[in-house]
Order: sequence, then C-alpha cells, then structure tokens
Amino acid sequence: MTPSHKRIIRVNSKYSAIPLILLLSTISHLGWGQTGGSKKIYKELAKKIIVVDGSLAFLELGSKEETSKLSQIMLVRHGEPALNKKGWRKRKEAEKFVRAYDSVGIYEPEYLPVSLRSGEIDTILTSSLNRSISTAKYLAKDQISLKNDTLFREFERKVFSFPNIKLPLKFWTATSRVLWIGGLNKKNIESFSQAKKRAKRGVARLEESAKKNGKTVLVSHGFLNRYLTKYLQKNGWHLAYNGGKGYLSQQLLIRYSN
Repeated sequence: MTPSHKRIIRVNSKYSAIPLILLLSTISHLGWGQTGGSKKIYKELAKKIIVVDGSLAFLELGSKEETSKLSQIMLVRHGEPALNKKGWRKRKEAEKFVRAYDSVGIYEPEYLPVSLRSGEIDTILTSSLNRSISTAKYLAKDQISLKNDTLFREFERKVFSFPNIKLPLKFWTATSRVLWIGGLNKKNIESFSQAKKRAKRGVARLEESAKKNGKTVLVSHGFLNRYLTKYLQKNGWHLAYNGGKGYLSQQLLIRYSN
C-alpha cells in the first residue's frame, strides 16, 4: 500500500531563507541548552525535514563542521511480517502464531523508509529478531554492515492462560499484552518493568553510537521504539519527525551540541 505520507515536503515559509547553520548558531550563541528557546529553534529545524515517497533522510547543515555538532538518531519499525495475522485461533494456535511472528522475515516493502546518501553511515543497528534484520537488509542493499543486538528486541509477550477455544487472533495478542503490562502475564518472560529498564540501556547504546558517528539508524519494533523515543526525549533529544506507529514508520531525534 502506498504510504499516506507520500511526497511530503516540509518547508517553513517564515524561516525558509534562514540557513540551518544560522539557526543552530543561535542555539550556541544564546546558550539555550534545554530551555524553551531551544525548543523553538528545534521546532523550526524539524520543518526543514523532507520526506519523499515515504523515505526520510537525515538533516544536512551548511558545513561539515556544523553538521558534526548535530547528533541524529533514526528509529525505524520493521516491515510487515510475512505471515497471516487475521482470523480466529485457538489458544495453542495463537501461541504458535506468536512464536512464528518472532521468527519470520517480512514481505518485500513497496518503499524504503530511509533515504541514505552514499557513505553516510557504515552500520545499521537492528534487533536480534528476524523481521528487523530482514528490514535492515533492504535498507543496507549489501553496502552497509548490520549489527544485531538482543538489547533491541521487542518487549516480550506470551499468550495468556485461557480455555483452548477459538477467538479472534487480535483478542489473544492484545489481551495478552494488556495483562503483561498489568503484571498479570509475565511468568517465564521479562516483566514490563524489566523491559523498560532494557529500553533505557538501549538508549545509552544509541547515544554512544550517535556520539561516535553523528548519525545512527536502528531498525527495531513498535513498542520498544515508543519507549526509546520517550527516554531519549527525557535525555534532551528532540523529536524532529514522527512517522507514526505502522510498519516501516520512522522517528528522527536530534540533539545539537556546541
């Protein structure tokens, strides 16, 4: 399906004549750090982002020196897993579905969610789950190395105990997740609290990568990405672009340091 944000071009008409380098220099000159003033500048920077045919690119500034002061982290949700997600299932069939969901690849995407310039990055970080690795391979095009890490796997889940009767598959998966969040469906898997702590460790890993490389791409999962975004924002990162929650959705977080 064609992405709803096809050929979006975001341009701020009021500030279109002001180079990005001037905007970021203002942050540095005024020493705004994490104040409301800096948020206004970051908001204007976000309007400079261009998304064409569903593909999001990193921001580029007026000079290499200024670009090096801008750290960027792009979070990408995996593509659509290659299995049937509809219909009614018995509990044991739902359990089989969850295991399959964590092992299959993805359907070939109709568009790439990330537009990478030649040589822009040399590594894409991924979850250890196959649907993320498969998605990252489409982005890498055999030209960028992949590094998968269990730290970035999706928040764990299991089908809750219930009579083995047929119910909508969505009922099994959604109810299981809600019960897990409430602490009632965590036996033999990580708890919600443990998963959030893992997400915080993931943020530290992403920040380390962004500090070293300037630009970082992570292909992982919807639930995890939600908390990575939340904790990155708490650490002073600004959400410059939010592509939603669907398959291949992207979030771009940026932070400028003098």
